[in-house]
Amino acid sequence: RLRDRLLAALPERAARRAEAEAEAMLAAHGLAVRPGPAPVVAPHVTEAVATAIRGPWILEFDYRGERRRVEPYGILLGARRYLVARQPDKGAAMRQFRLDLMENPSVIRDWFARDPSFDLGSYAARAFGSFQNAAEYGEVIWIFSARAADRAAEWRFHPEQVTRRLLDGRLEVRFHAAGWIEMAWHLYCWGDAVE
Repeated sequence: RLRDRLLAALPERAARRAEAEAEAMLAAHGLAVRPGPAPVVAPHVTEAVATAIRGPWILEFDYRGERRRVEPYGILLGARRYLVARQPDKGAAMRQFRLDLMENPSVIRDWFARDPSFDLGSYAARAFGSFQNAAEYGEVIWIFSARAADRAAEWRFHPEQVTRRLLDGRLEVRFHAAGWIEMAWHLYCWGDAVE
């Protein structure tokens, strides 16, 4: 109860960050794990990425047959782990790189200035899962049947979701995101209880 009250007293962005940091600390101490299948990431890749992010230093690695030189900003955790980074020779947009596909990483001790306007949480919220696709981004509306509404109300499908009970007992969930395939896979488990 104290945790819930403290989180409620924080601004929303700070509360999300505090929850994420608590989860990361539990995982780091071996007290929390993410079950299920996951691709194998070589420990030397994880260490290089972590070192570069902490720097912040330039990171170089081989990726799908090409040597990449990036400015790392953070990691997206999910079924796969993605490095979120800017690759200056490809423009100013953030790009994602699967950690399990990275080879021969090198931390280049060239410091770079992070964009102070970039927020990893806001970036991640543009997708339902890890996949970012600007062409798919838009409003998502799910309506759960009356029989599934209570169960669906216990889920946080998206950090910026808005829910409301409809007069007939159904639950409406709205948010903005991309990632239609990841949404479809999740909705599959709800069967005919959602439209």
